[in-house]
Amino acid sequence: MAAGLRRTLAAAGLTAAVLTAGTTIAASARHGTTVAASRSAGVAVPMSRSPESSPATSSPAAVPDAAEVADAVAAAVTAQSPGTRVGLTVFDRTSGRTVTSADADSPYYTASVVKLLIALDSLYDDGSWSVPEGDDADALTDLLAGSDDAVASRLWEADGGSEIVRRMTDLLGLVATASPADPGQWGMTEMSPDDVVTTYRYLEDTVPEATAAPLLSALAGARDPADDGYPQYFGIPDGLPGSAWQIKQGWMVLRSALVLNTTGVVDSRYVVVLCTRQPAGTPAVTGRAAVTAGIRALAPALAAWTAS
Repeated sequence: MAAGLRRTLAAAGLTAAVLTAGTTIAASARHGTTVAASRSAGVAVPMSRSPESSPATSSPAAVPDAAEVADAVAAAVTAQSPGTRVGLTVFDRTSGRTVTSADADSPYYTASVVKLLIALDSLYDDGSWSVPEGDDADALTDLLAGSDDAVASRLWEADGGSEIVRRMTDLLGLVATASPADPGQWGMTEMSPDDVVTTYRYLEDTVPEATAAPLLSALAGARDPADDGYPQYFGIPDGLPGSAWQIKQGWMVLRSALVLNTTGVVDSRYVVVLCTRQPAGTPAVTGRAAVTAGIRALAPALAAWTAS
């Protein structure tokens, strides 16, 4: 909560479980759709064209088919990491609609994506928002730009742990978000791709500008590697070169899975959320390449939607 942010970051001796890319945690496999690796990452995104158009006359720009785009993204991921469970939502802020999705309302482990909720909760108190300044602003920048686990753990412990998730779920209207079964492991919070999109939309459009601006600036300045040394430019940054973005990435190794998520706002227009739960033992370099391949498969559709 806002009132506790400064004393939280200044306090000594606070301890909490810190999730890093190397952490191994027991977890059972969740139910969900596993997409078969039946197509290669290089499959072109299909386009639907108006039946009235003909080569002899000018016609509107081809519009990607939403379901086929989602299939192409999932196929690109699973071509490199077979057996991966894929969740996807892409929301167009200009049109106000979801342009493609797959398994979008199912929960996925967040890993560090939950830091979005931790940051928002730290600045919200009983109906009012505070503006981070000084050390508080620096800490939140480290939390988001550097994905700093130590800052996340201090805030998680001081502000009520799972109560953070409950408060933000109520405030944002999240529908498929759940606190971790082990209250000390914030990275095992679960959110659906749709709920992550809702979080970005709330940050962009509802949080007062003075409060939101430093958080968005931190997301736009995501550092590579992250503060724990993990390469965090997989997915959106590497898959959409030349695009402007504000991102929060997530990575976590479980006994049952490799969790890799890429999320953010692209070119101020598209909220892109790609969550993956990859088979146990998948090498991190393979997992990151799979997520990046999924975003590359999305790129032609983003260009077509923008042009249409």
